[in-house]
Amino acid sequence: MSSRRVFAMILAAGQSRRMGELKQLMPYGHSTMLETVIESVLESPVDGLVLVTNPQIAPTYQEYLPDLCFVVVNDDENSEMLASVQLGLRRIKEECAPAPTDGIMVLLADQPQIRAGTLATCAETYRLPRQPPGILIATYKGRRGHPTVFSFKYLEEIETWSADRRLNELAGMHPDEVRELAITTGPMPIDVNTPEDYDRLCNSQ
Repeated sequence: MSSRRVFAMILAAGQSRRMGELKQLMPYGHSTMLETVIESVLESPVDGLVLVTNPQIAPTYQEYLPDLCFVVVNDDENSEMLASVQLGLRRIKEECAPAPTDGIMVLLADQPQIRAGTLATCAETYRLPRQPPGILIATYKGRRGHPTVFSFKYLEEIETWSADRRLNELAGMHPDEVRELAITTGPMPIDVNTPEDYDRLCNSQ
Protein backbone atom coordinates (compact mmCIF):
# COMPACT_ATOMS: atom_id res chain seq x y z
CA MET A 1 0.00 0.00 0.00
CA SER A 2 1.20 3.50 -0.78
CA SER A 3 2.66 5.55 2.07
CA ARG A 4 1.93 8.71 0.12
CA ARG A 5 0.36 11.38 2.33
CA VAL A 6 -2.36 13.90 1.56
CA PHE A 7 -2.68 17.13 3.52
CA ALA A 8 -5.71 19.41 3.38
CA MET A 9 -5.48 23.19 3.05
CA ILE A 10 -8.63 25.25 3.70
CA LEU A 11 -8.54 28.81 2.36
CA ALA A 12 -10.61 31.01 4.68
CA ALA A 13 -8.85 34.38 4.76
CA GLY A 14 -11.22 36.35 2.53
CA GLN A 15 -12.87 39.55 3.76
CA SER A 16 -16.24 38.73 2.08
CA ARG A 17 -16.69 42.24 0.68
CA ARG A 18 -19.43 41.20 -1.76
CA MET A 19 -21.30 39.46 1.04
CA GLY A 20 -21.12 42.35 3.49
CA GLU A 21 -20.12 40.11 6.45
CA LEU A 22 -17.67 37.29 7.06
CA LYS A 23 -19.29 34.50 5.08
CA GLN A 24 -17.06 31.89 6.70
CA LEU A 25 -19.03 32.37 9.94
CA MET A 26 -22.49 32.49 8.41
CA PRO A 27 -24.87 29.72 9.50
CA TYR A 28 -25.04 26.51 7.51
CA GLY A 29 -26.62 23.30 8.74
CA HIS A 30 -25.94 22.92 12.44
CA SER A 31 -22.90 25.22 12.48
CA THR A 32 -21.22 27.60 10.02
CA MET A 33 -19.91 27.29 6.50
CA LEU A 34 -16.29 27.14 7.64
CA GLU A 35 -16.94 24.72 10.48
CA THR A 36 -18.82 22.41 8.11
CA VAL A 37 -15.79 22.29 5.80
CA ILE A 38 -13.44 21.68 8.75
CA GLU A 39 -15.61 18.85 10.07
CA SER A 40 -15.68 17.21 6.63
CA VAL A 41 -11.89 17.35 6.47
CA LEU A 42 -11.51 15.90 9.97
CA GLU A 43 -13.87 13.05 9.05
CA SER A 44 -11.84 12.21 5.95
CA PRO A 45 -8.58 10.22 5.77
CA VAL A 46 -6.17 13.14 5.37
CA ASP A 47 -2.83 13.28 7.15
CA GLY A 48 -3.06 16.83 8.41
CA LEU A 49 -4.81 20.17 7.93
CA VAL A 50 -3.71 23.76 7.51
CA LEU A 51 -6.39 26.40 7.91
CA VAL A 52 -5.39 29.74 6.40
CA THR A 53 -7.62 32.44 7.76
CA ASN A 54 -7.77 36.08 8.83
CA PRO A 55 -7.15 37.68 12.24
CA GLN A 56 -10.88 37.91 13.02
CA ILE A 57 -11.46 34.17 12.65
CA ALA A 58 -8.15 32.63 13.72
CA PRO A 59 -8.63 32.85 17.52
CA THR A 60 -11.75 30.70 17.30
CA TYR A 61 -9.79 27.78 15.86
CA GLN A 62 -6.29 28.03 17.27
CA GLU A 63 -7.30 25.94 20.31
CA TYR A 64 -10.05 23.97 18.60
CA LEU A 65 -8.18 21.83 16.10
CA PRO A 66 -6.55 18.47 16.96
CA ASP A 67 -2.95 17.37 16.42
CA LEU A 68 -1.44 17.82 12.96
CA CYS A 69 -3.86 20.68 12.30
CA PHE A 70 -2.45 24.18 12.12
CA VAL A 71 -3.88 27.69 11.85
CA VAL A 72 -2.05 30.24 9.68
CA VAL A 73 -3.04 33.89 9.75
CA ASN A 74 -3.08 35.98 6.58
CA ASP A 75 -3.23 39.49 8.00
CA ASP A 76 -3.12 41.29 4.66
CA GLU A 77 -6.75 42.11 3.94
CA ASN A 78 -5.88 43.18 0.39
CA SER A 79 -4.06 39.99 -0.59
CA GLU A 80 -5.34 37.58 -3.22
CA MET A 81 -5.94 33.85 -2.78
CA LEU A 82 -2.46 32.96 -4.01
CA ALA A 83 -0.90 34.60 -0.95
CA SER A 84 -2.95 32.36 1.33
CA VAL A 85 -1.86 29.27 -0.58
CA GLN A 86 1.77 30.36 -0.28
CA LEU A 87 1.38 30.85 3.48
CA GLY A 88 -0.32 27.49 3.91
CA LEU A 89 2.28 25.71 1.82
CA ARG A 90 5.08 27.22 3.88
CA ARG A 91 3.49 25.92 7.09
CA ILE A 92 3.01 22.43 5.67
CA LYS A 93 6.69 22.37 4.68
CA GLU A 94 7.76 23.47 8.16
CA GLU A 95 5.54 21.09 10.11
CA CYS A 96 5.21 18.01 7.89
CA ALA A 97 8.25 17.88 5.58
CA PRO A 98 6.22 16.57 2.61
CA ALA A 99 7.81 14.33 0.01
CA PRO A 100 7.62 15.39 -3.66
CA THR A 101 4.73 13.00 -4.36
CA ASP A 102 2.72 13.81 -1.24
CA GLY A 103 -0.50 15.64 -2.07
CA ILE A 104 -1.94 18.96 -0.96
CA MET A 105 -5.75 19.08 -1.21
CA VAL A 106 -6.95 22.67 -1.60
CA LEU A 107 -10.46 23.54 -0.42
CA LEU A 108 -12.49 26.73 -0.07
CA ALA A 109 -14.22 27.75 3.15
CA ASP A 110 -17.29 28.94 1.24
CA GLN A 111 -18.14 25.57 -0.34
CA PRO A 112 -19.67 23.60 2.56
CA GLN A 113 -21.50 21.19 0.24
CA ILE A 114 -18.29 19.22 -0.26
CA ARG A 115 -18.59 16.28 2.11
CA ALA A 116 -16.14 13.92 3.78
CA GLY A 117 -16.97 11.14 1.29
CA THR A 118 -15.89 13.30 -1.63
CA LEU A 119 -12.67 14.25 0.16
CA ALA A 120 -11.98 10.59 0.93
CA THR A 121 -12.51 9.64 -2.71
CA CYS A 122 -10.10 12.34 -3.85
CA ALA A 123 -7.48 11.45 -1.25
CA GLU A 124 -7.56 7.72 -1.97
CA THR A 125 -7.60 8.22 -5.74
CA TYR A 126 -4.44 10.28 -5.35
CA ARG A 127 -2.74 7.84 -2.96
CA LEU A 128 -3.34 4.52 -4.66
CA PRO A 129 -1.66 4.60 -8.09
CA ARG A 130 1.98 3.59 -8.36
CA GLN A 131 2.51 6.85 -10.24
CA PRO A 132 0.14 9.49 -8.80
CA PRO A 133 -1.26 12.28 -10.95
CA GLY A 134 0.58 15.56 -10.63
CA ILE A 135 -2.75 17.36 -10.27
CA LEU A 136 -6.07 15.67 -9.48
CA ILE A 137 -9.15 17.80 -10.16
CA ALA A 138 -12.70 16.93 -9.11
CA THR A 139 -15.27 17.37 -11.88
CA TYR A 140 -19.05 17.62 -11.81
CA LYS A 141 -20.81 16.64 -15.03
CA GLY A 142 -17.64 17.45 -16.93
CA ARG A 143 -16.97 20.79 -15.24
CA ARG A 144 -13.85 21.25 -13.16
CA GLY A 145 -14.46 22.24 -9.56
CA HIS A 146 -13.14 21.58 -6.05
CA PRO A 147 -11.28 20.06 -4.40
CA THR A 148 -8.00 19.81 -6.27
CA VAL A 149 -5.10 17.70 -5.05
CA PHE A 150 -1.68 19.00 -6.11
CA SER A 151 1.48 16.98 -5.76
CA PHE A 152 3.86 18.86 -3.50
CA LYS A 153 6.51 19.08 -6.21
CA TYR A 154 4.13 21.02 -8.48
CA LEU A 155 2.50 23.17 -5.83
CA GLU A 156 5.96 24.18 -4.66
CA GLU A 157 6.36 26.05 -7.95
CA ILE A 158 4.02 28.81 -6.76
CA GLU A 159 6.28 29.88 -3.90
CA THR A 160 7.96 32.55 -6.02
CA TRP A 161 4.92 33.62 -8.02
CA SER A 162 3.78 37.23 -7.98
CA ALA A 163 0.49 38.15 -6.31
CA ASP A 164 -1.36 38.70 -9.57
CA ARG A 165 -1.13 35.05 -10.65
CA ARG A 166 -3.78 32.37 -10.07
CA LEU A 167 -3.45 28.86 -8.72
CA ASN A 168 -5.33 27.31 -11.64
CA GLU A 169 -2.44 28.30 -13.92
CA LEU A 170 -0.60 25.22 -12.66
CA ALA A 171 -2.96 22.87 -14.48
CA GLY A 172 -2.35 24.76 -17.71
CA MET A 173 1.40 24.57 -17.21
CA HIS A 174 1.32 20.78 -16.69
CA PRO A 175 -1.57 19.49 -18.82
CA ASP A 176 -0.09 16.01 -19.17
CA GLU A 177 0.02 15.65 -15.38
CA VAL A 178 -3.67 16.47 -14.84
CA ARG A 179 -6.21 13.78 -14.04
CA GLU A 180 -9.90 14.55 -13.73
CA LEU A 181 -11.99 12.67 -11.17
CA ALA A 182 -15.74 12.59 -11.84
CA ILE A 183 -17.80 13.17 -8.67
CA THR A 184 -21.26 11.64 -9.08
CA THR A 185 -22.53 11.80 -5.50
CA GLY A 186 -23.70 15.40 -5.68
CA PRO A 187 -23.92 18.55 -7.78
CA MET A 188 -21.23 21.14 -8.35
CA PRO A 189 -20.81 22.87 -4.97
CA ILE A 190 -22.20 26.38 -4.83
CA ASP A 191 -19.43 28.98 -4.55
CA VAL A 192 -20.85 31.47 -2.06
CA ASN A 193 -19.80 35.05 -2.83
CA THR A 194 -23.02 37.08 -2.64
CA PRO A 195 -26.25 37.10 -0.59
CA GLU A 196 -27.99 35.52 -3.57
CA ASP A 197 -25.46 32.65 -3.58
CA TYR A 198 -26.03 32.17 0.14
CA ASP A 199 -29.81 32.00 -0.37
CA ARG A 200 -29.30 29.32 -3.05
CA LEU A 201 -27.03 27.39 -0.69
CA CYS A 202 -29.51 27.47 2.17
CA ASN A 203 -32.41 26.52 -0.11
CA SER A 204 -30.46 23.51 -1.37
CA GLN A 205 -30.19 21.85 2.06
